[in-house]
Amino acid sequence: MKMHWQVTAACFAPAAVLAQAPQERTVQLGVTSVSDRSVYLDHGRDVGLQVGMVVQLFAPGVASLDVEIRSVSNTSARAELPPGALPPPVGTRGEARVQEASRPAAGTAPKKPAAVEHPPWTRREGERRGDQPLLVPTFGQRPDQRPATLDGRLYAIGQWNRDSGGDRSSDYLLARAGVRADATNFLGAGERIRFAGELDERRVVLPDAPDEDDANARLDLLSVAFGTEQWAPTGVEIGRFFSQFLPELGLADGVEVVRRYEGGFRMGGGLASYPRPFPARDTGEDLGVHAFVDFTADARRSFAAAIGVQKTWHQGAPDRDLVLFRLEGRPTDQVSLYGSAKVDFYTSSDTLKGSGLEVTELFGVARWDAREVGTGLTVSHFAWPELKRAEYQNLPEELVRNGAVDRASWSGWWRPVEELRLQARTDLWRDQDRDGTSFGLDADVRDVVGDGSNLSVSLFQTDGGYSSGPGLRATLRAPIAAGSWRVGYRWSQYDLTGLVSGSESYTRQSVELGLSTPVSDTGDLDCSLERWFGDREDAWSFGFYMQWRF
Repeated sequence: MKMHWQVTAACFAPAAVLAQAPQERTVQLGVTSVSDRSVYLDHGRDVGLQVGMVVQLFAPGVASLDVEIRSVSNTSARAELPPGALPPPVGTRGEARVQEASRPAAGTAPKKPAAVEHPPWTRREGERRGDQPLLVPTFGQRPDQRPATLDGRLYAIGQWNRDSGGDRSSDYLLARAGVRADATNFLGAGERIRFAGELDERRVVLPDAPDEDDANARLDLLSVAFGTEQWAPTGVEIGRFFSQFLPELGLADGVEVVRRYEGGFRMGGGLASYPRPFPARDTGEDLGVHAFVDFTADARRSFAAAIGVQKTWHQGAPDRDLVLFRLEGRPTDQVSLYGSAKVDFYTSSDTLKGSGLEVTELFGVARWDAREVGTGLTVSHFAWPELKRAEYQNLPEELVRNGAVDRASWSGWWRPVEELRLQARTDLWRDQDRDGTSFGLDADVRDVVGDGSNLSVSLFQTDGGYSSGPGLRATLRAPIAAGSWRVGYRWSQYDLTGLVSGSESYTRQSVELGLSTPVSDTGDLDCSLERWFGDREDAWSFGFYMQWRF
């Protein structure tokens, strides 16, 4: 993923020219939801975001992550994750570089635009009746008069790993090809069609055993939606999709209807079959219905709330009874609040949990982010629900009966100068058996070896249930020609406890070299080579990612 930074030569110009040149500024963003490979942000054109911009996300516990914006509205944006990247949690903070509107030099008055004589009007309105409103008729385009649009990408991924550490000796190969596309108005009805699918093949080569092959074809999205405009009174989506209003339900094969009302209220529901969350996407065993009420106070989403219910059946037998809650608030431009919860209702037929209510998921974020400093607190709770649906593989009954994970995270950041961003973070967690902590200090430095370069350094200490120890990550990126190169180093030391043979200590290191470059006006190539070494570590990895946008 490339990082594009605008650098202007006007910094060497006279003051009057400098004052009129475009100036860059850093805007603070937040992740509001994650669906499949898409990350949704809490700002859009209101802060200057545009399609193609790169947003740097600072997810807890990992190095900074670059995502590319693929669509923008007035107050939100959708970005796509790079291949292989883990989705960041809701509430993750990010930054983007945008251009400020140019302004006149100090001491000079803005010039008034010269008067332009407009040619005579050629369009004439039809006859008016006395009972017609003043501002009609309007001259909008019907859907069949609008142009059709197509936006998407084709991509190919390849990876080779060789592991020779300890007594191991194996090769792993992965080949994957896919497509994702959004088409609008191809049927002339203002509709939106979405498609996403992949073909992949995996192979494990072992020296003293037969090779293992696994090939899969996966359909991730295939749906058509009508009435997608925010002012349309009724919207319908049919096919395989993630619900726009209750994405927490996961992938659905079915239909969803929404009815929009004045004042920001929306109501709707759907009927669907739910594919299993495994590569084959097996469907048909789990059916369900859901309904929701959604409210948004204004376009800025200063306050928003939603409540949804879901009832499912597994092979015809009643299964899950679920209620979902979501609250969102932005009392000021610097403060953002977010909370969500899932509450499961159990009956006497649920043998592991028994009758009653259980909060199976709870998530809350409170953040304050100014231009140069910010801080935030995140809390979460997760318990495994009792389901007839096979949503997890090899899930022990004891974990469903008593398992739970509670987590609290704090982070704070400071930008003492425009080129430097510092962050401190800590994370505490506890499950039914153990607890642990982690601490980290991060630094991001811009223009460290030239314009457009970036150095990210992370120091951390983890104390987990079975392993603990310090670690270091450092990545340097810089532009080259029309692309960029990167070099990274990782080191970690971890002590293993609870082993039959006693405690053991290991050191792990890796070095990465990478290159990103355009291969055409619409194509990009990213490739990387990694070397892992240390105690019982001896591995090589090579991977590439190529995409063509259309």
